Amino acid sequence: MAGTQVVAEMAEQPAVLAAIIARRAAIHAEVRAALPQTLRGVALIARGSSDNVAVHARYLLELATGLPVSLVAPSLVTRYGFVTDMRDHLVVALSQSGRTPEIVDVAGRFADGGACVVAVTNEADSPLADVAAVTLSVGTSRELAVPATKTVTGQLALVTLLAEAAGADGALDAFTGGPAAWGQLVDAVAQTLADTDPLDAAVALLASKGSGIHLARGLTYAAALEGALKAKETTRGIHEGFSSADFLHGPLTVASPEVVVVAYGATGPVLVDVAETARAAVALGSPVIGVGHPDVAAGIDGAIGVPTPQGLGEALAVIPLVVRGQQLAIRTTLALGSDPDAPQGLNKVTATH
Repeated sequence: MAGTQVVAEMAEQPAVLAAIIARRAAIHAEVRAALPQTLRGVALIARGSSDNVAVHARYLLELATGLPVSLVAPSLVTRYGFVTDMRDHLVVALSQSGRTPEIVDVAGRFADGGACVVAVTNEADSPLADVAAVTLSVGTSRELAVPATKTVTGQLALVTLLAEAAGADGALDAFTGGPAAWGQLVDAVAQTLADTDPLDAAVALLASKGSGIHLARGLTYAAALEGALKAKETTRGIHEGFSSADFLHGPLTVASPEVVVVAYGATGPVLVDVAETARAAVALGSPVIGVGHPDVAAGIDGAIGVPTPQGLGEALAVIPLVVRGQQLAIRTTLALGSDPDAPQGLNKVTATH
C-alpha cells in the first residue's frame, strides 16, 4: 500500500528520540572530551534534509559558543581545490546515510587539516564515521522510505545536544526549556503523531493548490525549510521555505489565492514576526495554514490551525513542527494518488561529489 513504509518510520520517532535523550549526558561528555581546548571556529557540512538540520545547528552553535558559524560550500573543496587551516575548529558533518561522497570527502580533508570532526548520522558504521573524531548516531534501524523522517528529527535532537556540549553548562536552557523540556519532548511528538484530525482541512487545501510557501524564523526556521522539502519531494508541487523576514524582501509578491502559506510558530521572540508575514500574504490572497502555536494564524479569516503541544523551548519545539510538516506532505501526496515512499526521480542516497 502506498506510503506504508514512511508512515511506519514516522511512527518510530518517539522511540528514536527517547533513546537519544537517554544518552544526553554521555553525548555531552563525549563531545566535550574531543573539542579543541580553544575553539577558533565552527563549520557545518550537509546536503538535503541534513542541510535543513544544519541550519538549526548553526543558530544553536552560534548561541552556545558565541562564534560565527559557517555552512561550508562543499564544491569549493571538491571542485575548486580550496584548502584551509582547520586547526582548533569544530566541523559538524551531517549525512543520514554517512555515505554521500562529497560530505565524506570534505569532512576527511578538514580532519586532515586539524579539525575536530563530529559526524551526525544514522549509520555509526559508515565512511563518514571513519573520518570523524566523534560520531553521534541517530541509532535507529535503516530508513527505507526515500523521504527522511525519523533520521531528521533524530538529527535535530543530536545537534541540539551537540550545541549544549559546545557551550557552557545551561547556556541553551533558555532556548530549549532545559532538562524539563527534554523530558516532555517524546510525549509532545507522540501527541503530535496521534492528533490527526486537524490535518484533514489542511491536506484538502494543499491538495487543491499547486504550490506553497513555508514560513518560519529563528529557531523554528528549520521547520519551514524541511516542511517545504518534504512537500516538494513527495507531492511534486512547487514548495519553498523562507525566513519570514526574507519573504518580505521580494518573494512576498508570489502570494496569491493559488499559493498556500504554511506558517510555523512556537512561543518566542519571532512568533509575532511570522504571524505578521502571514497576514501580509493574506492581503495578497493566499490562504493560510498555521502550524504550532495558535497565535501564528490568529485573527486570519479562514486560516486552518494545525496545533502542536505547547511548553517546549523553541529549540525543541521545532521537532514537533517538523513532524507536522511530514504529516502534511505525506497525507497530501496520498490524497493526490501518489506514493510518498518512492517519489519519482529520487533515490535514498544521492551521490553528489
